[in-house]
Amino acid sequence: MGHDCSSPWRRCAIESFDMNPKQFKSFFSKFVTERVGETGLTESQIVFLTILDKKKGMSLKEMTEKVGVNKSLTTRAVKHLVENGFVINIAGSGKEYSVVLTEKGNGARKTAENAFYELFSLIFEDFTDEELVQMKCLLVKIKHRMEELSSKCQTSA
Repeated sequence: MGHDCSSPWRRCAIESFDMNPKQFKSFFSKFVTERVGETGLTESQIVFLTILDKKKGMSLKEMTEKVGVNKSLTTRAVKHLVENGFVINIAGSGKEYSVVLTEKGNGARKTAENAFYELFSLIFEDFTDEELVQMKCLLVKIKHRMEELSSKCQTSA
């Protein structure tokens, strides 16, 4: 099922979301850093705490795949988190990893989660309940379409 991407309303929809990705990342980073700064963590390290809360005992490979970064970034982030007491490796081997949050890590994760909640509350404070429901439906639709396109790209590669 093809769509005419050149139709005026599709171009208008695309052009109306004209936010520079660098500008968005800068705003997001500044907002989050101001609120989680006392933890000494970066945004990328916080992401690992968030996924470890959802699944305990993840390996480096699992974390790399879940976050969608390269293995060296995962290794550096986990090393920092271990050295600073946010996570521990319960695998018992220096080469194998089964990483879990410590109490300190869970506290930092909660601080970050509160910062994200505050940020999104501020962003969406002018939205009506109906608009939020509509946006959620649209985002779910976009997510499913991206998953569909992603699986098509993987099978054709």
